[in-house]
Amino acid sequence: MSILFTDRLVLRPFKETDAEAMYKNWTFDNRVAKYCRWYPHSNIEMTQQLLNMYLEEAKKGFEYRWAILLNGNDAPIGAIDVVGVSEDNKTATVGYALSYNYWNKGYATEALKEVIKHLFNNGFNVIEAEHHIDNIASGKVMEKCGMKYIGDSKAQKKFGSDEYCIVKQYQIKKP
Repeated sequence: MSILFTDRLVLRPFKETDAEAMYKNWTFDNRVAKYCRWYPHSNIEMTQQLLNMYLEEAKKGFEYRWAILLNGNDAPIGAIDVVGVSEDNKTATVGYALSYNYWNKGYATEALKEVIKHLFNNGFNVIEAEHHIDNIASGKVMEKCGMKYIGDSKAQKKFGSDEYCIVKQYQIKKP
């Protein structure tokens, strides 16, 4: 799996030792989870289960998930990954979550730009992303990365829930 670098960030595969930082930095936080399809983790064991799933998927060859780290720091402050791939393997849907303490500092934009570039260089022709209708800042991240708004859709609000919410969909096509 590739390690990606930006001016201020390192995007690397998750490691077995990441659960504590994940929990402390974002998986416990309702401010982050309210815009995501997962519920906040009530304990580190839940985060460890998620991390174990990430590591197992990586062992099976899934190579499009990265921990987001500040340069010079080995504690993840967020995650960015491909959450869906089209049947023809030409369109990837990207999702990301970032510690609340690092919102509005340009880190999500920096990470998403790098992942878009990486995915285009690895055979994808279209990159898509979506955000909860109330998460306006996430839409601005997508726009700063060159993505264009393509419409609204209904999506499952939280995994394991029967509730739906409106999401705004964005995409960028390979130049």
